[in-house]
Order: sequence, then structure tokens, then C-alpha cells
Amino acid sequence: MGDHGEELRTLQDALANHKQDIINLKLQLEAKDGQLHHLQKELQYAHTSDALNPEVLNQSHVPDYFHYCTGFSYEQFNSLCQFFNIPTDPSAPQTHIPLSYKRVNNEIKQLSLRTQLLLTLMKLRHNLDHKDLAFRFNIRLQSVSTLINSWVDYMYDSLGKLSIWPHRDVISENMPAKFKEEFPNTFAILDCTELKIQRPSSLVFQSQTYSTYKSTNTLKSLVACDPRGAVIYVSALFTGAISDKEIFNECNILDILKGYIQCGYLNVGDGLMVDKGFLIEKEVEEIGLQLNIPPFARANRQMPHADVEMTKRIAKHRVHVERAIAKIKKFKIVSGQIPISRLVNINQIWYVVSMLSNFQPHIIKD
Repeated sequence: MGDHGEELRTLQDALANHKQDIINLKLQLEAKDGQLHHLQKELQYAHTSDALNPEVLNQSHVPDYFHYCTGFSYEQFNSLCQFFNIPTDPSAPQTHIPLSYKRVNNEIKQLSLRTQLLLTLMKLRHNLDHKDLAFRFNIRLQSVSTLINSWVDYMYDSLGKLSIWPHRDVISENMPAKFKEEFPNTFAILDCTELKIQRPSSLVFQSQTYSTYKSTNTLKSLVACDPRGAVIYVSALFTGAISDKEIFNECNILDILKGYIQCGYLNVGDGLMVDKGFLIEKEVEEIGLQLNIPPFARANRQMPHADVEMTKRIAKHRVHVERAIAKIKKFKIVSGQIPISRLVNINQIWYVVSMLSNFQPHIIKD
């Protein structure tokens, strides 16, 4: 019996020692877990610090580099963030905005909304290759396409809710002095512009998009600006073979103008300004507006002096819509040859860059 008691005590001591060993191993494991968590944090920091973000870009030693990359200053970028419901403080918790990602992965989740917006603006501004953007932002190539398409959809929806045609009193109050002196009741300047596209494989689509004016395949849009050069209307894109007059009649601007007359944003007798290519005087007068258009020269007859002066005055002020269109086309995604693959959402892209141009300062020149 004594031997059994001694053996039992020996086993109990051994069990106690094993328990202590287990406790020691658990403590060591917890310590290792802490070290692993710390290393993962460091790895995550190293990953994100190598990638581009708004703050890194803003700290560049190259003057105005942020503006060059995006078309906006850092302060204007933060204003855009506010408009799109994104925190302007980089350390603030992420908000939820309705981005419809086709694929969501961890690297997209790890990019802040500010950084996602930066990537999208750089694509719109410089039409950078997706591999270039993937390298700059340290993400996979597929994630770049997912982010850009999602953000274009979200920006299109958000910007589409803006009321961009001001009341005639607001336009009048902000007219350049010379414009107000010569055309006080003219509240919009209209023009069409063309975007070059890759030659389609379909012969029918080739014919529909071929522009004799540009001698290439194009898409066309009607743009209206106020006398300061701010975009107040932009139509959807039409095939390049269509005339300016047909675009005017087929887009929804006539219905919009009628609505503005009914609600007092425009008055009967107010004017629109166009170039000679717009043979829309009848349509405009039918809804109660007037058309300021350069007089046409008659064959074998010298244009009267008054008509020459009117042509010069209109040409001088029409430059505002030309500047507005040039400003939109600073976004290189629409100024180069647009590939066929991008036609899927080119209307959304065109509207987004047109509206984004209004977030940039307008240089008023009389």
C-alpha cells in the first residue's frame, strides 16, 4: 500500500509539472500571437505606404503635381469628397456610399474611398493605362477596372441629381460686362462637339458614326454653357453622321427649355446663341425664345456692315462655349480616340467629365 501511495504522489507531481508546462506554452503562444499581430500591422503599413493616396500625392515636391494628376487642387479634391459624401479627414472612419462593385476583394476594401476617388480622377484626367494605375496603387489589374466602372456609375448618379441650369436672374447677375452690354437677354450659348472613336468593325455602325466634317468615326454631343462658360446642359452622345440640327431636335433640350419658360427660369423672348451650323431658328421661336445666329452672306453680294459687326460680336462671345468644351476635353479619357470597348459606358463618362469641369474655376474673359 505504501508503494502505491508513493507512486500516486509521483504521478500527481508529474501531472502538476505538465500543467505548468502547458500554462507556460500557452503564455509563449500568446506572446507569439502578439508578435505576429504586430508584424501583420507593419506589413499592412508597408503595403499601404508604398501605394499612392491623396496625402502622398499632395506631399510631392513637384509644384502643382496634385492638380496635374487630377485636374483639381488638393483643396478642390476635398470639396469633391464632401460632395460625394466621403470624409475629408484621412483618419476618419469610412462612410458607406452606394458603390456597385462587380467584384469585391480585400485589396479594394483596404483602399480608402478618398484613394479610390483619386484613382478614378487620374484615369479620367490622363486616361492612364490600367497596368500603370495598378502599379501606382499597388493593386491587381482586375481591381482597377472594377473600381473605375463602379465610381463612374456612382458619380454619374450623384452628378445627375444636380440642377445645373441657373435662374435667368442668377445668370444675368454674373454675366461678363461686355456680354451683358451687347446681349443682355441671351442666357445660353450652344454648340456641338465630336469625340473620335475607334473604327467599328460593323459596316452599318461605320456609316452611322462617320463624320464628314472630321473625316473619321465620331460621336457627337450638344453642349450649352452660360455666358461665364459654365456647362448648364450636355446631351447624350449621338452617332457622328447626324447633323447639329438633328441632335437639337432629338435630344431633350427643347422640352427642358419649355419647362424653364413655364417655371420662370427663362422668359418668353429670351435668347440663345449659336453658330451658323444651327438652323434651328424656327424650333426656338416656336417655344417663345429668340436665336442669336450670325447672318448668312448672300451669293455675289457683299455682306452689309451691320451684319459683319453682328457676326464679329457673336463670334467673340461664342468663344465661351468653345472654352467650356475645351475644358471638358482636358479629361483625356474623352479627347483621344475612344476604343470600341469603352462605348458601353461612354455616355456616363462623358456626362461625368462634363459636370466635373464645373467644379473647376471658370476664367472669365470678355
